[in-house]
Amino acid sequence: GPDVDAVYVAPLLQLSPSDFDGLVQGLIERRLPSFSLWGRSEVDRGLLTSIYLDTDVTRLSRRMALNVLRILQGEDAGTIPVDFLRDERSTINLSTARAIGVYPNWSFLTEAELLHEAPPAVERRVTLPGVAQEALAANLDLAALDRFVAAGRQNVRLARSSLLPQLDVSTGTQVIDKDRADASLGFQPRASIVGTTTLRQLLYSERARSNIGIQGDLQRSRESQRDQRRLDIVFEAAVSYLNVLRAQTLQEIQRTNLGATRAHLEVAESRERAGVARAAEVIRWENEIATNRRAVIDADAQNSLARLAVNRLLHRPAEEPFQTTETVLDDPTLVLSAAALDPYVENPFAFSIFRDFMTQEGLAISPELQQIDAGIRAQESALVSAGRAFWSPTLAMQADLSAVSRQGLPPADPTAGFAVPQPGLWDWTVGVNLSLPLFTGNARKAERDQAGEELSRLRLERGSIAEQVEQSIRSALHQAGASYAGIALALDGADAANRNHDLVREAYAGGVVTILDLLDAQNGALVADQAAATAVHTYLIDLMQVERSIGRFDFFMTADERQGFRDRLDAFFLQAGYPLEARTTR
Repeated sequence: GPDVDAVYVAPLLQLSPSDFDGLVQGLIERRLPSFSLWGRSEVDRGLLTSIYLDTDVTRLSRRMALNVLRILQGEDAGTIPVDFLRDERSTINLSTARAIGVYPNWSFLTEAELLHEAPPAVERRVTLPGVAQEALAANLDLAALDRFVAAGRQNVRLARSSLLPQLDVSTGTQVIDKDRADASLGFQPRASIVGTTTLRQLLYSERARSNIGIQGDLQRSRESQRDQRRLDIVFEAAVSYLNVLRAQTLQEIQRTNLGATRAHLEVAESRERAGVARAAEVIRWENEIATNRRAVIDADAQNSLARLAVNRLLHRPAEEPFQTTETVLDDPTLVLSAAALDPYVENPFAFSIFRDFMTQEGLAISPELQQIDAGIRAQESALVSAGRAFWSPTLAMQADLSAVSRQGLPPADPTAGFAVPQPGLWDWTVGVNLSLPLFTGNARKAERDQAGEELSRLRLERGSIAEQVEQSIRSALHQAGASYAGIALALDGADAANRNHDLVREAYAGGVVTILDLLDAQNGALVADQAAATAVHTYLIDLMQVERSIGRFDFFMTADERQGFRDRLDAFFLQAGYPLEARTTR
């Protein structure tokens, strides 16, 4: 009825599975919270929650049979204990909770076992290559930088405009007093209206000519700056996505570790009831559960933070959900996938040759070097122009066409003995100007010397940037090599740590080892599991750093470019004298 707030569901053994499912669906439709006395299996089928694991029917039947036997043997039934201890562990069906609008608090979520935790299917699915592609298309920083490059492109047009014809149109009027007009003997009308068209053409100017090339180089520098930012955005997006994968994995590991701690607590409670353990041991496990629950909350937060970073870089709503796709070492979108990379890093000698090749590739396409090279070319043009300014003149042509309307001219004086000529309606002039400053107070020399010093600075800076790029490439390769080699070791370590944990756990249940031994084994297994689970992600992040330092990401390479890369790599190894028979077949 409408006054029902929740439903306590006792074991309903008389119901068929379909009838039970109908009952569960009815409770959900009525948005009624439900509690299962039976245990976890009914929660898994759709009831909201329970504090029990599933009832052990075999053990319960055996207990009932023993009680009946004791009664048949004459024992007073009233003296036989009827308590049946059951393993307790809170369980909640999150799919049901979402359907009926129940929202458990953080404390309960970290304490309980969560069933059907995944939210409803999210259509948006994100992959590592997809993140990189979408970041280039949607990132606001890149969009702003595109406008910066587009604006800079107009500087080239402005530079060219100085060598193109310039056409001006102007008009003006003038009125003077009558006495002055009369006294001018006809040379100044009382009122005049002038319309003028002026055509100017710069025939030769070293400064204007060289500025066109300088602005072109500066534009290429801006484009290289944008290319750098594109690489940075792709790197940030790829790393953010890999951080999501890593955070999800660590989140699951922390939850698994919390479950193991709960199991240890149950063993400790059993040991205490049997009189072989003290209450302090149970309290110690309760404290460990509190610590593990905090770790679960922190892992959840790290997952959320990583997802926020991905959505920001992709210009998506901050908390828009998305599904992830795990990236494997042999991902075909990676030209440096594990299978392709193995032959070139299988020993120190091969790895050294590989680093030399990757450094060569990076220095050839580095946008940082392309940017400084464009600046150097612009400065070289400026230095040449400053030197030519000592002897190179400026040559320009100008033509003016004017229409002049004159009113109020004084009448001709018949006693003057001469006639004042009257200009016509149209006036025109054409002229060519040649200028060459002879002395500018040493300004030209100062400009030339300044351009030379600036060029020297840029060349030194170029050398420094090349060293930094090389260091970045080689450092990233060493780091990636170490993390790649560590994958197998991390997996071996996790396997050994978990086998040790299982042995110590069994020994603890049997009273052979202490709680400290089990805590050490559990913590060792946790650390090893974290290292193993994130080893691949760590390597892929290091691989993204390699590609960023080189200046090219595999996601944007065509099939021909990938093959060209491999051909250059093979040729480089052969040229370095690396014996073909020593290589592993790809």
